[in-house]
Amino acid sequence: PTKEEQAAEEAEEAAVAARAAAAERAKQVVYKAPFAQEWAEVLDANDDDDPNVYLRPPNGQVRHITQEVDQDYYDPKVFRLDGKDKSWFLQKGAMTFHRADAKKFRLEVCFLGGEKSRFGDEYADLSRAEQHATINWLLMIGVARGSHELTGYKDCKSSGFYFLLHCNYRRTHWRVIGCPHNSELQDPKGASYTCNPQDGSQFELLAVENQQLGIEFADQEVWLLSGGERVLRGFWTHAAREFGEEAGDAEDGKLPDVEYFPAILTSNCPTEFSAVVT
Repeated sequence: PTKEEQAAEEAEEAAVAARAAAAERAKQVVYKAPFAQEWAEVLDANDDDDPNVYLRPPNGQVRHITQEVDQDYYDPKVFRLDGKDKSWFLQKGAMTFHRADAKKFRLEVCFLGGEKSRFGDEYADLSRAEQHATINWLLMIGVARGSHELTGYKDCKSSGFYFLLHCNYRRTHWRVIGCPHNSELQDPKGASYTCNPQDGSQFELLAVENQQLGIEFADQEVWLLSGGERVLRGFWTHAAREFGEEAGDAEDGKLPDVEYFPAILTSNCPTEFSAVVT
């Protein structure tokens, strides 16, 4: 080749190398959202210092919220979350709320979404595509210990006591279990229900549109509410004792005598709801 051709070839090689180096540098700077369960390893608690991640401060009654959950800017009672898993609870997000009375409070949730959140016969009448786009399948609601800051990942095993609500595939009922699972649930008449996720005899609660679900914390007990009425009491005697000295006797379904805040754990599932503490 001539000197001119040799110089052009070298210039082209240098340009290709420069573009490759620039692309490699960009990979190291640009924050990319991780996929599936990978995010739980990447989004460590120390990522609050990452300049590429903007964390909006909590608003309204919210005390603490993880970055996976979107709190509505104009209506701080409304929360949204995206995701793709509807069959099991893979935690992706969490929040705690302020309460006026540390000894007694309620946290009530109402699922939103309009056409995307139908139940029962209205859900059955939807097209297959509309059913596939349906949201609001899973949620945990309960109390978190004040000494534990929620991370948005596996909080249910160590942070407090929760009711897991999972809508069945026909969207006619909520299946309810307690978390931690080494516990049982008890209705006002004294009947007991398993918290084993693999057991078929779980408690089922009728699911309807605009349903008010929630929890009540009073007298060191946590109750599941539906329409403002008590439905189930969490009986975490064995789970509470695993907290050690904090647990005390933990008899008769009483929780350890420590500070609690109303809390919600969200799943990797498309969800939209309002939440209010009273």
